[in-house]
Amino acid sequence: MHALLVLFPFLAFSADFFFFESSSFGRFMEKAERARVIYLGETHDRKDVHEFQLRVIKELEKKGYPIVILMEAFQQPFQDALDEYVECEIGEGEMLRRTEYHRRWRFNVELYAPIWRFAKERGIKLIALNIPSELLGEVRKRGIGGVRSRYFPRRIMPFRERHRAFLLEAMGEHKKAVKKTFFDIQLAWDTGMSYRVAKAVLAYPEAKLVVIVGSGHVWRGYGIPERVNFLVGELPQLVSYVEDDEIYFLFSKDFSRESSSTNSRREPN
Repeated sequence: MHALLVLFPFLAFSADFFFFESSSFGRFMEKAERARVIYLGETHDRKDVHEFQLRVIKELEKKGYPIVILMEAFQQPFQDALDEYVECEIGEGEMLRRTEYHRRWRFNVELYAPIWRFAKERGIKLIALNIPSELLGEVRKRGIGGVRSRYFPRRIMPFRERHRAFLLEAMGEHKKAVKKTFFDIQLAWDTGMSYRVAKAVLAYPEAKLVVIVGSGHVWRGYGIPERVNFLVGELPQLVSYVEDDEIYFLFSKDFSRESSSTNSRREPN
């Protein structure tokens, strides 16, 4: 059982997060019930984290909330296979084959299978979140400024310096070797996945979106959450992630106050 510690940023992009007392799972779910988008950040190969994700999903479903699950494990071009799987038109093996799961994601199927099996059992919409590997290859060759794609919005929110500094700090002793390509790839990932979340926000206005994604894409509200606000305007978002065997979360209505300029009823730009 993980301890839950609460983090609240007093201002968007504050350098420090303030730690409150340990929280029960029930307290975490109170925050989840207030959120429109719930990011369940993960370390991809940790079974206990995936068990926590499934527990949150089951609890939301039990309480009667309509849910949409977005999974980084699947790339967006293969959405049809997920739809047919949930609709019981194909089995799990065929779904994995058609999504090219073993080539494009590779992590042990049994880490994620309980989530998509529960979605199929309950008829919960599954959305492929990740951008195609081929697009990342183009970005690696030409830089993000040289690539146009339907998986990117018209306007791309650039890295904030604080986010860039955080990524460099995370690289530790390797940061001197970091090249522009590293940041372009990270920006492509965060941009493409946030665009998919933003479109789901508009397509499923009554649902809670549960986003199953690596912690690095949501850490401190950077990456995907700030870009969702940039694309569709303010909405309550909850971010959780695991560190040192404890699950932390932060809650905010706006992770990108300085740059958010659109209305949530408009198509993401």
